[in-house]
Amino acid sequence: MVNIFSCKDDIECAVYIKRRLDQYMADGGEISSPKLVYDYLRILVHYIMAARPREEQNMDSLLKLLGASFKEKGYRTPFWLIIREAATLYPRDAVYYMAKSIENEFTNDDLEEIFAFMEYELMRQPDREQMEEELGHLAVCRIRYQKSRASNIRMQREPEVLKNKTDLPFMEECRKFLSEYTPRRLKAYLDRFVIGQDETKEVLSTAVYNHFLRITNPEANLIKTNVLMVGPSGCGKTEMIRRLSELLPIPVVITDFSGIVATPWKGRNKEESLLNLYIKSGKDIDLTECGIVFCDEFDKIIPAKLYSRGGDINNELQGQLLGMFEGTDIDVPLQDKQNGQEVLMMNTKNILFICAGAFEGLEKIVKKDYVKMGIGFGSEMMREDAFELTGEKLKTEHLMEYGMKPELAGRLSTVTVLKKLDREAMKRVLVEPEDSILSRYEREFMIEDHVELHFTEDALEVIIDKVNEMNIGARGLNAVVHEILLEALFEVPSMPEVREVLITGAAARREEKPTYL
Repeated sequence: MVNIFSCKDDIECAVYIKRRLDQYMADGGEISSPKLVYDYLRILVHYIMAARPREEQNMDSLLKLLGASFKEKGYRTPFWLIIREAATLYPRDAVYYMAKSIENEFTNDDLEEIFAFMEYELMRQPDREQMEEELGHLAVCRIRYQKSRASNIRMQREPEVLKNKTDLPFMEECRKFLSEYTPRRLKAYLDRFVIGQDETKEVLSTAVYNHFLRITNPEANLIKTNVLMVGPSGCGKTEMIRRLSELLPIPVVITDFSGIVATPWKGRNKEESLLNLYIKSGKDIDLTECGIVFCDEFDKIIPAKLYSRGGDINNELQGQLLGMFEGTDIDVPLQDKQNGQEVLMMNTKNILFICAGAFEGLEKIVKKDYVKMGIGFGSEMMREDAFELTGEKLKTEHLMEYGMKPELAGRLSTVTVLKKLDREAMKRVLVEPEDSILSRYEREFMIEDHVELHFTEDALEVIIDKVNEMNIGARGLNAVVHEILLEALFEVPSMPEVREVLITGAAARREEKPTYL
């Protein structure tokens, strides 16, 4: 390997590595899995030459990466993590793709054999001073990363646990769920809590149903359908997921992606959502790997070209998400870095990802195409003032123009658009759903003080006016109603003679006190 970095291309590197390994074994060197070691060295050298700057394409970098392959507790950038992240940035790279198939086969014993091979190679160095320097560097890497190898960086499951997941206890609950719920019944459940948004409720219900089909029938190799929900704040996206999480027999977590960054030590990272899923499952790794992750505020990681100044600051993060969404092994940190970080390897193949965001400006991109299509035809639906964004109109190329990487858009195979709540819909949200905002306050007054709470029609109109001024959709309902009821919530517990509280329009506008009857 002394002259490996003088090779002109990947093919020449592969030939050189094979020749040197053959010579090593011919000279009595022991390698128990020659092909595995050959594939590993190809990946290692390919990464340095394809993904690292020219000044790092040297023997020092090779030895550091070789040492980083030891699975040591506390070492934060193991070689395989680096390779997996490189693979998400270069998804069509055949050498990186090969890494996925050999990672779980590779052991520290294989690595010991490679260190012996590297020592053999460095002994061929004609410059004795350089040879001694590089042999010393090899020894340092070997000792530094090998010293804690007994405490594996990954919490690998015992072989007996790696049985058919369909035999696990929670799978019986999943099969029972499938026997009770169809997509239509799931939508009917959501209808109890969310007003309108029928298209999105149908999409979510179908995606969740198919997810259960997929995890209970692994032999069928069904396609995973990750979902993208596009809609303004307060239109029901999070509420749908929250209600589903109360019904489903698998863990569902909601993670705010607005602060997620590509570089873990500079802020929150994508593995946070997987850690939350692991905790929600009671630290049951098998259950975790069948869960659902809701990525809220997902648009915040997309560098919207319409508003950015040309910076593509989250391109790397989008690349990292490709493998996670499609299905790969992810190293999830379990402990605080200051205390020695323990890492759990989690496979995301059977985790359903549902992403949601407002995607401000996306409608303009889609509208531009549809207005052009309507020119000269007199079509009412193509007129700019008649345009309405729907899931059918939103195409992958529109997401790409917005700033999403093509590969990432392809991983979100189902797209649905939620409508902004108009005045009538907002009023329905206030009073109609099971467990609506008003019904919650009505229960609070009845349970605490046996008092009935009533709102006049005028009061409801005032509430809607105030919420619309906030411009955050139904999310503002609770804050507005609570503000209106503050005085009554304070006074009624001290008024045992009161049996009814009436909120009029004037009381809702804070022009007069609530009526106590």
